[in-house]
Formats: sequence, structure tokens, C-alpha cells
Amino acid sequence: MTDLAAAPEVRLTAYIFEQVHGAPPETTRHVRGALPLLDGLDVPLPWGVVVAASRSADGATSLYSMNHHTEGAVAPSRAGAWARECDEILRARAAPGTRLVVNRELPAVTGLLTGTETRHATALALRDLHGGPPADAPPNPRCDLAGSGLRLLVIDVGARHPAAVPPADPGAAGRAAAALRAGRLSALGPLLTDAHGPGNPVHDDTLEAALDAGALGGRTIGACVVALAPLETVLDVRRRVTSCLAPVLPRPPRYLTI
Repeated sequence: MTDLAAAPEVRLTAYIFEQVHGAPPETTRHVRGALPLLDGLDVPLPWGVVVAASRSADGATSLYSMNHHTEGAVAPSRAGAWARECDEILRARAAPGTRLVVNRELPAVTGLLTGTETRHATALALRDLHGGPPADAPPNPRCDLAGSGLRLLVIDVGARHPAAVPPADPGAAGRAAAALRAGRLSALGPLLTDAHGPGNPVHDDTLEAALDAGALGGRTIGACVVALAPLETVLDVRRRVTSCLAPVLPRPPRYLTI
């Protein structure tokens, strides 16, 4: 089930599995994440989770995280919090002995991966190995910026404690859906700003600098600030945010562009 011509992260996960367990995995599954941009509105991410798996000859189940490799391959009961989603699926499927290697393509501390992608990849791998019911697919993302001339700039300012999620505006989902139907993706900018939960000075300053440089709107998601910007302003937004935050952060902000 592992496609050797697949994405580098898929090949790397299969390679690490063989290094850890002495044989290639029987299956490798890659599920991309979805960024919860607004209540009821997701954007597909280029990154997600890779799970490599094989049946174990001794009937024991073990988990290995490439993001927490110092723990080694451990039983689910001894694994850290990173194994929660895998363990949920293993228990729900009552899977026999299985070896799993998990590779999250974004650091958990950013708060950008929800765990849904990990559950889905694990369920697909278990179905490949042991059969059973189809794995429930995560909700389909409903907003794709391809061809829109807009980009989402994810700004990791180094905050490791995600901000509290503000109460959802009951009308925001309807306004977002209307903007999508009309092809007015730029109208999502003010909706993002309205959904931003103020109170974290670094995040508030980041958003203000992004708006000053041409971003259409933005908000805190996880431990990051996400800004919607016209493609031609992305570099200006990065420069302005970096200049604004350099005096107060221990390291420069890091950026991902969607």
C-alpha cells in the first residue's frame, strides 16, 4: 500500500518504520489537515499526518512518533499525549496487534492540526491491515483559495499557549457561505477580524501590523495568527510583521503560506 513515488514525507515515514521495526510497513496512509478558518468553514492544508503500519507477529501493539522519537516504540498505555487520537481509534476498532509509526507534518504546539486527520489516517491504516468498516472521512473543506489571487499567511510567533476561542458569531457562517457563493473570497477578511479574540498583546500586534501592510483580515487560530492577504502583498505583510515583532520576540516569526 506504500507508493514509493509518493510525497517525500510518506517515503520518509516508511523509511523510519523500517529502521524502527526491521521491515517495511504493510501500508502507509497520508491524510491532509483542514484549517478551521471560521465556524463551519475549513480551508484544506498542504500538510497533515502520515501513519505507517504493519501487523505484529507477537500480537502486541506499539506506537512510535517521529515527532517524539526519544520515547521509542511504546505500548499505547505508556505513550504520551501525542498518541491520544491513535489510541482512540485502536480502542474503537478493537484492532489486533499492530505497529504504528506516526508523523505529524506540523508541530502540535502550533495548534493547526485538529487531530481529525490523525484519527482518519489511523483508521485507514487499520482497515488496510485488518479489514472492517470504512473509515469515516473528515468533513470536506469548503473553501479553496486556488485561483483567487488570495493567500492565507500563517504566522507562528512562538506563543505556545493557544488563545481561548471567542464565542462564535451565529451569523458569521451564513455571511461566509454567501461570500463563497458569490465568489467574493475577499469578503472573508473582515469576518476573520471580527472572529479574532483580542487580549494576547503579541497576537493583537501581529494582526494590526498585517492589516497595516495590506492584509484583508485575520485572527488567532491555535497558537498562530492567520491573515488573509492578496498575493501581491504577502511579502509586505511578512516584512511589516517581522519588523514589528523583532524587538519583543526571542526569535523572528515563522511563516507558512497557503
